[in-house]
Amino acid sequence: MKLVDEQDIINTYSEKEQLSCKKYFEYKKLLQENPSFGYKRCAKLLGVKAGQVRWWHNKGEKRAVPLPLKKVEILREAGFIPFAINHKHCKHILRILGTLFGDGGIDIRLNTMAFISSFIEDINLWKEDLINIFPFVKEKISIVEGGEWGHSYNVRTFDRSVIRFFVALGTPVGNKVSAKYSLPKYIFDLPNNLKISFLDGLLSSEVSVPKFRTRPAGRTGQFFSNLELGLSKIDLLEKEHRKFLNELKRLCDSLGFPFTPNLKKDMHKPRNRKDGHTSYCYRIFFQTHFDKVLYFNDKFELRYASNKKKRLRAEVEKALAYKNSNPNTSSRWYLRAK
Repeated sequence: MKLVDEQDIINTYSEKEQLSCKKYFEYKKLLQENPSFGYKRCAKLLGVKAGQVRWWHNKGEKRAVPLPLKKVEILREAGFIPFAINHKHCKHILRILGTLFGDGGIDIRLNTMAFISSFIEDINLWKEDLINIFPFVKEKISIVEGGEWGHSYNVRTFDRSVIRFFVALGTPVGNKVSAKYSLPKYIFDLPNNLKISFLDGLLSSEVSVPKFRTRPAGRTGQFFSNLELGLSKIDLLEKEHRKFLNELKRLCDSLGFPFTPNLKKDMHKPRNRKDGHTSYCYRIFFQTHFDKVLYFNDKFELRYASNKKKRLRAEVEKALAYKNSNPNTSSRWYLRAK
């Protein structure tokens, strides 16, 4: 199953650049069929400027190709064009892709690809993984400490070929709160282990850690609650955002991680943005039966959220200790109403 090919990379560029590639391919075919043609004749037949074809026609070191094809060639030489699900790094690439739907992203001008975290350990691991996959980004990656009190870190790469590769994979571009986007079309056709890798990256950023709680007064036993995922969006795109969240619910459900029917818009916490829009957080809730939470903990490494994974394990251990001391408790415990 192929996920990215040459044309997918070209499609990340402007219409002008795409047309340049199209004319270049036509030029190559024309020259192959008519090797005696000069660049001026080729340009006339192709309907482009002679100066443009001249550099394509050059036989020496100054021979040029359209910009998108330069990035394609870098990726091809590194073994990423074409990119299919049997690639040795596919699992790790899809996990990084997941983070770009969460606390990562690509800027609107496609100049940087970044991941943000409060924990330097997670930042360093993301950086290490990216370099292991794409060794040529080593000199084009940096970490910046940010936040009012220096409480967050931002790891960024400026390598355009890698950025274009992830855009071709389906990464949202620009500010995700105000941008319309959806899950990549191929995501539902992936093998389950690759779906989990993608979700592991996304959930590392966005999922909350459930709590193992005592039941309300008058009821016996304990239960899990608040295993949820929240993503913000401007009011103008509420319809599209609800559609995206329902797609995400469908993807998780296909792997045995069902959600409750609820989709909550936090009306009490609006955020007035500088662009004049108001954004709200929209939350969806995983089912929190005992067996569901244990399955979640077993399947998701939360690779780029080490502290979150540590806290999740602690809650699961509390639940297991309780169940071991209460062996008659059903494995499908009370699902708290949201």
